[in-house]
Amino acid sequence: MSGFTRSIAYPWALTGIFGAVHLVITLIPFSLSIGGGGEISFGLVSAPIFGFLLGPFFGVIAVIIGSFIAMFINPLIAVLGPLTVLATASGAFAAGVMRTKIRISVPVVFILAMIVYLLSPVGNAVPAFIWFHIIALILSLLFIIPGISSRMLNPLNLNLDIERWKTFVSIWMFSLVAVTLDQAVGSAIGGWYLPPLWGLPSIVGYFQAFIVIYAFERIVGSIIVALVIYGLVLALSNTDYGLPLSRIGNIELLELTEEEI
Repeated sequence: MSGFTRSIAYPWALTGIFGAVHLVITLIPFSLSIGGGGEISFGLVSAPIFGFLLGPFFGVIAVIIGSFIAMFINPLIAVLGPLTVLATASGAFAAGVMRTKIRISVPVVFILAMIVYLLSPVGNAVPAFIWFHIIALILSLLFIIPGISSRMLNPLNLNLDIERWKTFVSIWMFSLVAVTLDQAVGSAIGGWYLPPLWGLPSIVGYFQAFIVIYAFERIVGSIIVALVIYGLVLALSNTDYGLPLSRIGNIELLELTEEEI
């Protein structure tokens, strides 16, 4: 099996398979939070899971493929039109990149998304909406601060010698970062995309009403993601399936050693 997993065909095959699975999952509503005009799907949950398994490249491609096709099947999930896929893909990217050497890109994307939102018509009216994005940004910084980062990342290396509660906490924290980055990017896009369609007063009222609800939604989503990934960590730690793909050094970035952290 190990020889096959190192073939370049292997990650692309997984990309197609997980893209199809993401398509199906995306068609399941997670919450009805836009009244009658749209819905958030369970894709916000599956995207980080597939990002963790396939990494920041193949995971993002799988999510983009699945999300793009799902939007044609159920246009209601395209809350932000064709740009909806960017928000979902950012969740996969965050989960995939968190275990790599370029995880600094996560807080950078957070900051850029918040700036874009604050400059938008909606952001000018409801600047406090990003309060939970700031919390997730701070959590993402814990994964890059020397000393602290090693404690956060080591449990993600499928090492069962580490106490299991520490593994779950680390998984939950990066899961929360991933699903919240999805929301932050979506808010940045929505702050510009939605007012011309629905009118600024209506969109501002929605953001004001949703300012606390979205945090609860993301916490629930992150718990679901963490439970699934934790179960996968236990199942995959003793297998030779090459998942997560970062366990195959020539396909995704190598897992970090304590010295590199």
